[in-house]
Amino acid sequence: MKNLRLLKIICFSVVFCLFATSSALINVVSAEDSFGDPFEGSELQNPNWKWQNEPSTWDIGDTREGALYINSEPNRNVWASDDSHFLYQETDADTFDVSTHFSAKWDANSGVNGILVKSPSDNNWVTVKFWSRDAGPMGHIQYQTRQAGLGPQDVQWRFGDWGDIQLSFRLKKEGNTYTAWYKAEGDEDWLDIGEGTFDLSPPLQLGIYAGVAAGSGKLEVEYEYLEDHVNPTDVEPEGKVATTWGMVKSRY
Repeated sequence: MKNLRLLKIICFSVVFCLFATSSALINVVSAEDSFGDPFEGSELQNPNWKWQNEPSTWDIGDTREGALYINSEPNRNVWASDDSHFLYQETDADTFDVSTHFSAKWDANSGVNGILVKSPSDNNWVTVKFWSRDAGPMGHIQYQTRQAGLGPQDVQWRFGDWGDIQLSFRLKKEGNTYTAWYKAEGDEDWLDIGEGTFDLSPPLQLGIYAGVAAGSGKLEVEYEYLEDHVNPTDVEPEGKVATTWGMVKSRY
């Protein structure tokens, strides 16, 4: 009788462990079905999103219909460390290709936002970033790892009005090779930022972020969508962009 009871306990423990392990893997595996999210309605559509440093003020559809709005807090830089408001999905995918379109308005001497893929175990990442500034060319498109560049020199911002910009970013991973592109208003084709090789240990965190890099200032970012070009959803982001290029200026 005691042996039978012990056997039942062991069987239950094994089944429970298998269930717990499977549940823990669901977010990683299902995220590879599609990373996409249209940022429509009033909540995140993809169930695999997680926040790092969730901002105190953010919404979907309240500030502007069809956009994820982030009101960034100070001291949220991505450089020596990642302290940003980072909305991410976990993945061990060897290949991905994602893009986003965003509007940014800032009144700060330093702000950051863009696409980021990070390895927590390495404490390192690859990012295509818009560095909003109040000096020089007033902004750069940067392609970086932790405290280092990846690929060519920064693309200096030569379009739009100071403190107010719209851009599209795209980041592709194939093994350890990363390729980045951008589009400015009026661009029909993706413009090449560069290609670089960098090793990041999985599991990875992939997503979008925003933050005031300085100790004070303001940065508001509205993301239109995250598009997955490998495993697309039924979202049509290009059509969405066509109707929203001028909306941010009307709101501000």
